[in-house]
Amino acid sequence: MSLLGFGRGMNIRLYNFLNCMHFWDTIINTAMMGTDKKQIGVAELPGGLAGAAALVNENIEKGKEEKFLQLASLAFNYRQCGELPVQKEVILPVAPPEEKEYCNATATRALNDIISEASVPLLNFWLRHCYEKQQIIQPETVPVLLALGAQHKQLQLLIAACCGKRGEWLGSFNPAWNFSTTQPAEELWQTGTFDQRKEILRQLRKTDPSKARIWVQQTWAQEDANTKTGLLELLAENANNDDIPFLESLSADKSKKVKEEAVKLLKQIPGSAIIRQYQEILRQAVNVKKEKALLGMTSKTVLQFHLPADIPETIFKSGIEKLSGQKNISDETFILYQLIGYTPPPFWEEHLDCSASEVVMLFKKSEDGRQLLPAIGLAAGRFKITEWATYFIDENSFYGDLVFLLPKKERERYLLKFLGIDSTAATVIQLIVQEKEEWGIELAKTLFRYIAKNPYQYNRSFFNQHIHLIPVLVVTELEKCTPAEENLRTMWMNTSQYISKLVALKIQTIKAFNA
Repeated sequence: MSLLGFGRGMNIRLYNFLNCMHFWDTIINTAMMGTDKKQIGVAELPGGLAGAAALVNENIEKGKEEKFLQLASLAFNYRQCGELPVQKEVILPVAPPEEKEYCNATATRALNDIISEASVPLLNFWLRHCYEKQQIIQPETVPVLLALGAQHKQLQLLIAACCGKRGEWLGSFNPAWNFSTTQPAEELWQTGTFDQRKEILRQLRKTDPSKARIWVQQTWAQEDANTKTGLLELLAENANNDDIPFLESLSADKSKKVKEEAVKLLKQIPGSAIIRQYQEILRQAVNVKKEKALLGMTSKTVLQFHLPADIPETIFKSGIEKLSGQKNISDETFILYQLIGYTPPPFWEEHLDCSASEVVMLFKKSEDGRQLLPAIGLAAGRFKITEWATYFIDENSFYGDLVFLLPKKERERYLLKFLGIDSTAATVIQLIVQEKEEWGIELAKTLFRYIAKNPYQYNRSFFNQHIHLIPVLVVTELEKCTPAEENLRTMWMNTSQYISKLVALKIQTIKAFNA
């Protein structure tokens, strides 16, 4: 073939190619102009469609609009069939070898059952066991767990640890899974998502409070108001005197929410200026007075309560309310109650020059003192003054803030006492579910007996959410918790079957990692 012939052949092929590229534009232009102004000719379509296009145009029973639609449909399918997908050669790096041992088949079956049950607390329970044993999940489950981690951010660090090197490798290809990483904590604090940063700060605050605060200060100028508020809430863990300068500096922050959260934290630190100001007012307001008794032959020591007239307005700006709102409690008593509730109890030992037990007895000697005494119990809980807790747990009033200052056995005995009282039962249950360790059998049985009579308030979701706290031995006691009321029995039987199912998964997990 001559060069001229070769060139002519190339020109013909190029023409056909360009014709195929532009015919769809012709379809679009005709649709925009309307079939009254423009018709599609056979010559405007690719050669391969000539025969079919001729049949469409020759059909005298069809109008020009329908012919156009048939030609457009024909051209569309022709175009789709002839279009090649975009091809791009991608060479993926090989996943690095694992450094940890895979969990056994029993643990894997338990994990799959838990995932099927959609129980996040049980999944957390399983992951913690896997993490503590320094094991990792089987490869085929890694994508499933990473997808769950994207939905449940509180599980991300555990999932990352249990997915091993393969999880880290997969996470590098999917932004939604990028929490699966072995970044150092400080680097993750600087570059991670907000939830990752919060988890890092939460853990660091427990082990090194000062370092955690310094990290917050270093990035503070870059944070928005909502992020600042969220980080301040985490500083409540182990709040101490070293935090005071930073927190007091936030009084100039532009955000009202940030300033309120900073004040809230300062009211938890005994050495803060706010607490010292409260104490100064109480020094003036509460004093010892000797009164004569038995016709003047003897005297007794009582407490006198009277607020000074010149209370600084800053006190009320710090969150102390002026008006009681309760008929049987005066405004003065209400203000005193709030101030006492934010004053560390050891203050009274120093101010009244007596022991803790003597302070309690002094408050009990007068009507005003008895009204104000619960505020000291409230303060003992707020400031976690354990030695003061024992003076209040035998009282008839319920002190929720004191609960976690008590040893586990005393705590459960205290909770059991008020669980049986309708007015406090709901509050007690809120505290029971905050436990870090499994409930004792007696507490669990009493709780279940109460719940069995309130099935609409405490349904399956309640047990799913708190399965990690339910002792496995309680399954033998479920039948004994059945209520006497006929209309409640069936519901409890269904609920108890569900509890048994969850407990079985818990037992399966424990056995798998202790085999």
